[in-house]
Amino acid sequence: MGKSGITTIIAASVAATILAGVASIVLYASGSSFSMIQEVEEHSLQQTAAMASRSAENYIKGTASLADSLADQTAIQAAFAGDLPRTQERLRNYIDAFKDYFSFFVFDATGKIVAGVNADGKDLTGGDRKDRDYVKAILAGQDLAFSKSVFKAASGDALIYVVAKAIRDKDGKLLGGVAASPLWDRFTAATVDPVRFGQRGYGFIIDAAGVLISHPLDKSMILKDVSGDDFVRQALAKGNGSFDYDWKGERKVMSVARIPSTGWLVCMSYYVDEMAAPAITQRNTLIALGLGVAALAVAVIVLINRRLILRPLMCLSDFTAKVAGGDFAAAIQCPLRAELATFGENLRQMVADLKAKLGFAQGVLNGIPSPCGIVGPDFKMLWHNEEICRLLDKYEPGKSFIGQTSGQFYLNDPAKNTLSDRAIQERRMLTAENDFTTVAGRKLRTTVRTTPFYDLEGNLLGSISFWNDITELYEQKRQIEEQNAVIASTAASASAVADRVAAASEELSAQIEQSSRGAEEQNGRVQETATAVEEMNATIIEVARNAAATAGSAELAREKARDGAKLVADVESAVGSIREEAVVLTDNMRGLGDQAKGIGAIMDVISDIADQTNLLALNAAIEAARAGEAGR
Repeated sequence: MGKSGITTIIAASVAATILAGVASIVLYASGSSFSMIQEVEEHSLQQTAAMASRSAENYIKGTASLADSLADQTAIQAAFAGDLPRTQERLRNYIDAFKDYFSFFVFDATGKIVAGVNADGKDLTGGDRKDRDYVKAILAGQDLAFSKSVFKAASGDALIYVVAKAIRDKDGKLLGGVAASPLWDRFTAATVDPVRFGQRGYGFIIDAAGVLISHPLDKSMILKDVSGDDFVRQALAKGNGSFDYDWKGERKVMSVARIPSTGWLVCMSYYVDEMAAPAITQRNTLIALGLGVAALAVAVIVLINRRLILRPLMCLSDFTAKVAGGDFAAAIQCPLRAELATFGENLRQMVADLKAKLGFAQGVLNGIPSPCGIVGPDFKMLWHNEEICRLLDKYEPGKSFIGQTSGQFYLNDPAKNTLSDRAIQERRMLTAENDFTTVAGRKLRTTVRTTPFYDLEGNLLGSISFWNDITELYEQKRQIEEQNAVIASTAASASAVADRVAAASEELSAQIEQSSRGAEEQNGRVQETATAVEEMNATIIEVARNAAATAGSAELAREKARDGAKLVADVESAVGSIREEAVVLTDNMRGLGDQAKGIGAIMDVISDIADQTNLLALNAAIEAARAGEAGR
């Protein structure tokens, strides 16, 4: 349908609607305008009462929070430890800081004020509050207590209410409490008193017993018991809601809302006749305006439609088509008025937000330095960066793998299930470390971490994977493990060599000791022979036989000495072998650097053993020579 068709339809529809509306309004206004206006006003009355109730509740809770904060402060608790000046100073600081409060004081378990001050700077210490309902409640075990009503302060004429908080020691024993007293009339002056409905409607507050605690017009009524009035009894019985009542011959409507923490009622009321006056005026005005609008509407509808609706709509349509085509630099090329101006501005803002969010998302993706890829819920690639292509040896300038299955892209097999697919299926983050061969045949060791991600409504969008090439690190780890194995093997060999050296040394020592004993024995026999010659000198034959025996023993000593010398040579040969192995071991250790410095210490020990073995061999040779000399 063309523009003229739309214009005709709109003109006819608007004209018919206006005429029908005017006729309906004229017939219906007299009967319904009043009830509609009353309904709106009653709803407004209820909302105002509810808002005032919430405001009062918040105000009272704010006082409770302040009292709770005071109760936890060590400066306040110090009053029960005898440090009254500290507590008094803290309360003075609070009364100076909180101008809407009349007093702060701390009372003990008997209800006596141990520290306190009011807004006039008066020291309240020593005052007795044990007969107050809030003090009784605290002393009876209640943790937080509110005064049942508003009252005049004992230390002044201020209209206040009190919130008290229990103070306990670390064992839970009740010490007393702290009380905060806001200036109630300041709160009502700012919230309830200014409210008006028409010329004579207003709001007021009564406590749970029907005592008037706030009145914007007649302050002398405050603190008077009005529970005997019918409308007050109705309000107390209803608690929350609206009702009608007569007041001095006029009809009124009242809405009440209960303050939860205290049970007090916020009441808002208006006079019905006063609120109905706008309805009557509105009815007459609507009749006149309706007829005038009906006469003018048909004449101007076509021009208005073309100028203010059709042309801007076509312009907005062109703009949205360009944006849908990816042209985020497009602009609305025509002036817009009224709601269409707001609509156009919203479109501009929406496009700007989309552009910023898309730019941000693209910037984040393009700025990822690690190999990365995104797989959609259909297990196909949605995005990848150049780094992942380079890692997989698939990089070609300008080439895209978007649309491939993740198995084809990552594993070169569309039938395989990748870690990204599993993360989507299981809807949890997964991590794996694998050996991987690229299409170019490179063997890599990689770690892969992939996690699913969702839109703002919790719908699964896919999974994002981050790859890390740890091939070099893995190879370094393998080399270190091999070097550690060589170190362990070499250390074991060195230990075995040291054990053999120790065994040879022990054997050599034993043989040397045996040779020494033989030499000593021969020496003793020589001495015995000399003594026998001197004493007996009986026969030369016996002397000769003893000399022959001595010569045989000496020869045996020489043979043992030669055996000792041979053993020393064997030990020296073994030491040479040890030194050669030590050289090889030292070369291996030097290749390991700082990781094998401990092996150097082993080599030093082996060298010390070799030196000591040489010294032992030399000592053995000397002892053997001495034994030979003694034999001679």
